[in-house]
Amino acid sequence: MKTIRCVTFLLLLHPGVQAQTIISGFVTDSLNVPIPNTCVYLSKTTAGVLANPKGFYSLSIPQTGRYELIASCVGYKSHSQIITTESGNQKINFKLSKRTFLISEITVKGKDKNRRENYDQFKKCFIGITDNSPYCTIENSKDLVVYRKSDGVELIAYSVNPLIITNSALGYKIIYDLKNFSYNFNNKHLRFSGNYYFQDVSNQKRKNSRTNRNRLIAYYGSRMHFLRALFTDSLSQEKFEMCNIGLDSCGKKIVTNSIQENDLRLAVNADSITLYRINPIFISYTDNHPKLFKHPNIYRPNTYTSRIAFTDTIHVYKNGYYPDCYSISWSGDISFYRIADLLPYDFVPKPTIKLNKE
Repeated sequence: MKTIRCVTFLLLLHPGVQAQTIISGFVTDSLNVPIPNTCVYLSKTTAGVLANPKGFYSLSIPQTGRYELIASCVGYKSHSQIITTESGNQKINFKLSKRTFLISEITVKGKDKNRRENYDQFKKCFIGITDNSPYCTIENSKDLVVYRKSDGVELIAYSVNPLIITNSALGYKIIYDLKNFSYNFNNKHLRFSGNYYFQDVSNQKRKNSRTNRNRLIAYYGSRMHFLRALFTDSLSQEKFEMCNIGLDSCGKKIVTNSIQENDLRLAVNADSITLYRINPIFISYTDNHPKLFKHPNIYRPNTYTSRIAFTDTIHVYKNGYYPDCYSISWSGDISFYRIADLLPYDFVPKPTIKLNKE
């Protein structure tokens, strides 16, 4: 099996911000042999480092909060651990086990005569079909196993090695360890998950205003934006509205009374909130940044609507992160924004950036 080198990853800290917590330790295999060049990172952020030749790593966390710490290396199973910065500096060692695949299975499915068709469908579902989608490239598509089940109804995919996705529109490179992916052609139900992190590859010297603008456009109205506003009781201020969904006398869905933040909350803590509601919720968002979205190459409706449904309680943190990805489902306009519009959870919008220059 062809392997790829672990992508070099640098910790990016905002200028002037001092690290709150340092996480350090060693990464070894089952025989306690050091595993150099292991990527150790905070899942879904831009913070990460590479272990040195002795397997040692030291990672500075620039912001307080709760994170999922991942250790990942080609040829080994990834390992994760939940950490909080409240405990101060911590020593965390990782012991990774070999990752094995059925070579015959990969070979057969990799040479599937319908691979091109299956891959195109996968990319449409995974990357998305928004303005940013054409600017996304999967650099190692050969490491992706994608096929239809025997009944032809469901598309299945997983990655042999982490997928390397370059998004030139947002100025990020995403290293995505795709654990599972399924798409049902009958009911259009899509599910995928995995661990991933970001490299900022934007042109920092020129402070590319186009990249900054694209990131803000991806942020406003996104899942992250909605959940952060929900956490801070600022839905109305951020131009979100929530309503119940009911049925009329003909059985058609209609929007009924409005919902406030507290109608969803089961518990509130300093660093997280717990959400749940039995019935689905209707969400609408109205853009309140007209100068940002007024651009000849960008089409986006002034107001768009979405629907969310809870299958279980979810815990949401201040930065919008929620670990229980299958406890809530998104449909409507917001569901079309996928990898092409994905932002790291340490992203902080700066609307004051000058956006009139290209």
